[in-house]
Amino acid sequence: MDLENKISIETAKILIDLKCINFSPYKQFKLTSGKKSPVYCDCRRLISFPSQREKLINLSIQKIKASKNFCNINNVAGGESAGIPFAALIASKLKLPMSYIRKEKKKFGKNSQIEGLVLKKDNVVLVEDLMTDGGSKIRFLDAIKESKAVTKIIFVIFNYGINKKKFSYKKEKIDLISLTDWSTVIQIGIKKNLLKPKDVEIIKKFLTSIGVKS
Repeated sequence: MDLENKISIETAKILIDLKCINFSPYKQFKLTSGKKSPVYCDCRRLISFPSQREKLINLSIQKIKASKNFCNINNVAGGESAGIPFAALIASKLKLPMSYIRKEKKKFGKNSQIEGLVLKKDNVVLVEDLMTDGGSKIRFLDAIKESKAVTKIIFVIFNYGINKKKFSYKKEKIDLISLTDWSTVIQIGIKKNLLKPKDVEIIKKFLTSIGVKS
């Protein structure tokens, strides 16, 4: 088993054990969009568990450092709000400047969208908790571009799998790094006897319907 798979499995186990990943194929979760889902991911819970949080941040650093673009990174930016604590922890470990990006510009003061400093020509790693279709990332990427900086890496704890190794932004292909995804989580769910074959069928059907690639 290669290192990437080991990291994915270890992360999936932690997320399931901490109930950051929840399965409910029959009494389904209602999402913000109003759509019903047999699965729910809440990586925000991680910040309340120091030992597991430390482990996953160390794995995050390992994967980010393995990227060919890491040598150019000089700013770690967290997306409001779930990405902010993870960005702070990662920036601290890497001893790099941190910033965070609001979903929209403030309506007062300097009308800023970025807090902290993102300088012209900075090479940024954008940190978020998870990646679904990536639509919510656009406003953060736009803010970084407006600052005349460049997003070299998008890092998330959990990737749904709609986007794989790259995220398309305008004419750019940005490296997408994650710790785990639904494919691994479902495998671990089966091993832990949390999912029966019928449950897996329902979950996979839902994930396919939202564009998750097998």
